[in-house]
Amino acid sequence: MKLDYEYLSKIRRAVSIYTKRKTSNVLDGDFHSVYRGRSMEFDDLKEYVYGDDVHDIDWKSSSRMSRILVRRYMADRRHNVMFIMDRGRQFLGDTSKGEAKRELMLMTFGTLAYILGRNGADFALSYPGDHSANTSFFKSGSEHLESLLYGYERNCTIDSAFSLNQTISEILNSVHKRMIIFVVTDMDGIAKLSEELIKTITINNDLLIINIDDAFLTGDMVYDNEQGFYEKFFVSHNKALRKEEEKIRWEILSNASQICKRSRAAMTTIAAEEDIIGSTIALIERYKHGYYG
Repeated sequence: MKLDYEYLSKIRRAVSIYTKRKTSNVLDGDFHSVYRGRSMEFDDLKEYVYGDDVHDIDWKSSSRMSRILVRRYMADRRHNVMFIMDRGRQFLGDTSKGEAKRELMLMTFGTLAYILGRNGADFALSYPGDHSANTSFFKSGSEHLESLLYGYERNCTIDSAFSLNQTISEILNSVHKRMIIFVVTDMDGIAKLSEELIKTITINNDLLIINIDDAFLTGDMVYDNEQGFYEKFFVSHNKALRKEEEKIRWEILSNASQICKRSRAAMTTIAAEEDIIGSTIALIERYKHGYYG
């Protein structure tokens, strides 16, 4: 299936439906990836939000405007956002809500990059290649986003010998700047993320993990992508198998959540296109206010 040529229009419509207030200040607040300091060049004023440095409050301006305003510096205005996306045949499957994982991956990346770009961030995309990571430059704008979408769309559902973990390690070794890093993967990818790797990411960067939900192996009309056939009824409707699958999923996500809490990272799960904006903005807000996991 080819990417819709109106894909960016679809993203713009989705964002415009969501209130501008909720999408226009997602980068305000406390991020580790920005070098802060009052010796930097003053730029403008913005309304205080939880997490801002109280020493930056401009009391004279706040008094005139009857609301608390803080001084913002040039270094606060430009974030480098790296999207590290997983790939492979598993993304030919569906989510638990019956939506295509591949399309949800693309829409999640595209929507987030579009919103963050509007907030003044430069963004880049990296995903596993044949022998190393496929990594773009940091830029912003619709042309840059469209190019990244089409490039990832062509490779999203193709298996690669280079893993997600290897891609993350290569990024950390080759990109020598602080970043807000979004890792977008599925349950299998999350299970393979080690605590050591997550802690290495968060030493100098912000880390937010997005889990693209998987369909259950049990249920109605379950199709096995690996074997190429629908599961037999007695297997797909086995209650014991369903209970075991739910247990394994809970253990994977619970373990990942605990690792994120210990490492100052945050994670969310997305199962449908309608959840993208609300879930990711809630994820960013939780992270900025110190609610990890």
